Amino acid sequence: MQRRIHVLIALSDAGDSALVDAALAETNCARSFAGDLRSVEASMGDADVILTDTEFASGAFADWLSLWPIPAVLVVAPGMDPKKLSENTADESSAFIIRDPGHDWIRYMPILVRKAASVRESLDRQNSSIIKAEGSYMNLLRAVPDIVYVLDGDGCFAYVNDAIAQLGWKPAELIGRHFAEIVHPDDLQEVCRSIVLLRYEGVKTGADSAPKLFDERRSGDRMTRGLDIRLRHRDGDAWSKAAVDSWGEISSLGVNLPEFQGTGTGTIGIIHDVSEHRELELRMSKELVARDLLLKEIHHRVKNNLQVVSSLLSLESDCVEDERAKSVFVDCQTQVQSMSLVHEQIYRGSSLEGVEASGYFARLAEYLVGVHDAKARGIQIEVTAGDIVLPIDAAMPLSIITTELVSNSFKHGFPDSRGGCVSISLTRDGSSYEFCVKDDGIGFSAAGIAGHTPGKNKGIGMDLIEALAGQLGGTMERRDGQGARTVLRFPVKSAE
Repeated sequence: MQRRIHVLIALSDAGDSALVDAALAETNCARSFAGDLRSVEASMGDADVILTDTEFASGAFADWLSLWPIPAVLVVAPGMDPKKLSENTADESSAFIIRDPGHDWIRYMPILVRKAASVRESLDRQNSSIIKAEGSYMNLLRAVPDIVYVLDGDGCFAYVNDAIAQLGWKPAELIGRHFAEIVHPDDLQEVCRSIVLLRYEGVKTGADSAPKLFDERRSGDRMTRGLDIRLRHRDGDAWSKAAVDSWGEISSLGVNLPEFQGTGTGTIGIIHDVSEHRELELRMSKELVARDLLLKEIHHRVKNNLQVVSSLLSLESDCVEDERAKSVFVDCQTQVQSMSLVHEQIYRGSSLEGVEASGYFARLAEYLVGVHDAKARGIQIEVTAGDIVLPIDAAMPLSIITTELVSNSFKHGFPDSRGGCVSISLTRDGSSYEFCVKDDGIGFSAAGIAGHTPGKNKGIGMDLIEALAGQLGGTMERRDGQGARTVLRFPVKSAE
């Protein structure tokens, strides 16, 4: 059933009012009349549409129609200034009609009244839906645990949700105040537009290198994402107190809103509290430093213990008169020392993940040269390992293998004061390492190295090398010819 429309008739001519009343009566409209502005105001609460003309109340009423809360139908005289007419009927639900001498305009009045009422009713429904949606949206923002804010073109808060209470503020306290109120002073120079953009004058930046700003004005790929800054607590004075600092991860973008017209592009942003995450990172960082110090201390003590063992072997060897037995003591001492150097390299290195191969083999070579008096004999040693880092599980057996092979070269490869060169190399080829010890001495056969010369049993050194090669999951190859050459290949994954 169609709703009955109530029309407030406020015309300057009583005869026109009677004619309009008769026309509207045929459409079942409710009517009431007003003779002056006071009576208009008294009847306003019941009216759905105002019907008036530009002469009523000497034109004062028509001039203020756009301020009244209900739609109007305005009767205007011929020749009225269009600009003036546009101002009087600015409300989109209002209408007008030109008064003609024959009073034909009265016949169209019911149509205009109905149309004005229908347009207003439609607008009210739309506004009601918008208000409900805005209410739901605002309730959602109040419930969101993250801080949601809107800044105007000057960087002042136009809106902030209730989550700002995490920093001790009430939303109303920040409205109209600059965003710098909640930013740590030391971080302000890194996120404030007026400060940061001065450093980018004349510099072209893409999406990846665009500056991150709290009062962001951009959108798309260049908008600010993941900006971490410290936020100021309302009651915080001493920044050294943990309770004062809150870390926020900010995402923000530029937005053009009607309330920002004339003041530049505003900003909409979200602040996610990452204080707990930051504290966890700091705690884990401290624990990692403590762990590294502890592991280095362990490696240092293991190295010292191995050196004690080496010293004991050296002392015991001094008590042995048999040269062959003394040689066994020296070999054991050398192997212990090579393992000690592994722990020393880790202790002195920058990483606990493994041993820097080039530095380790250089130290080991220097030690072996001294043990076997190689420099005085005219024997040089070369090391090539690049920037490879060996895990300790691979470095330890490889140290023993290296000591055994290099010692064999010094002992057997250069008889009769013969000089030469021994080289140690470690390279990586895809998923495997290749380790090689070679010399330009007389070779395995001529030296009669056990395990290579036909008819001879393998010595304990060769057994040890093969066992350690198997421990690495690798294969070993020995070549004779222009000196002796031993190549060991083992997988990277086994070492890791």
